[in-house]
Amino acid sequence: MGALARHPNRLFNRNRKHSLAGLPSAVAASLVVAGFFLPWMVGASAFDLRTFSGFDFARLVRNFEITADSGSTTGEIRVTAIAIYLVPALAINGAFLHQISVFLRSLNYAASVALLLAAVYILSMQFVLLFLSLVPVSGFAAVVGLPSWGFGLTLSGALLMAWLGRKEVYLSRQLSADAS
Repeated sequence: MGALARHPNRLFNRNRKHSLAGLPSAVAASLVVAGFFLPWMVGASAFDLRTFSGFDFARLVRNFEITADSGSTTGEIRVTAIAIYLVPALAINGAFLHQISVFLRSLNYAASVALLLAAVYILSMQFVLLFLSLVPVSGFAAVVGLPSWGFGLTLSGALLMAWLGRKEVYLSRQLSADAS
């Protein structure tokens, strides 16, 4: 008889108190996804009455691909649009893996790292957009004004994901150090 048959709880965590352990990551991912579709930035100057969500940014970048005249510019524009579209996808992926790791102990460390990396990606994407909107390096600051509440919602969800991921990575390392 194998070790798994003798100790079925080694692989699966069937303790009811842990069934809600993935809830904070689901809340964080929900904040990121909801914030992605809510206003991230308010327009400036001629775009005063316009708001831009994360989805709007990706769509506008994608529309620039139509007017691009060179093949290399088209590729760069497509990559930028995909990078913005990845924000909610990575948040959902990180939360889903974290939720599964609550029930499958063998995935704890990998899911925690995935959650942390998703949060780092989202935060870096937001800080780049924030930098471009505040510093007049390109024409982006002339079109887009200050961040709006959807940007803050996405930022708070990403910070919660980063905190949860870092905490879980630390706990996973402690558990593996104690086991050895």
